Amino acid sequence: MLIVLAKATAKDGMVENIVNNAETLIEATRAEDGCIDYNLHNSTEDDNILVFVEKWESEEFLKSHLNQPHFIEFGSAIEDLLAKNLEISVYSSEEIDL
Repeated sequence: MLIVLAKATAKDGMVENIVNNAETLIEATRAEDGCIDYNLHNSTEDDNILVFVEKWESEEFLKSHLNQPHFIEFGSAIEDLLAKNLEISVYSSEEIDL
């Protein structure tokens, strides 16, 4: 499984616009093959920071997601709302018995 953290830093006053644009993205992404979980969270330390937390079955499914029209449209819609580029980290994860 892959875990993706995508940090979005909004320009002042633009968080609500990003969240509104993300609603369609989140709904469509959750319906994609290979999507285990896909959520958007607000930072408790900085009102302008949002973090997408994603879980994917494999790299192939994640790569497919990056080419979906709803993902591309979201990127275009929020481009001017961001203070800086998205910061994306990808982690590999395996379940372990404790």
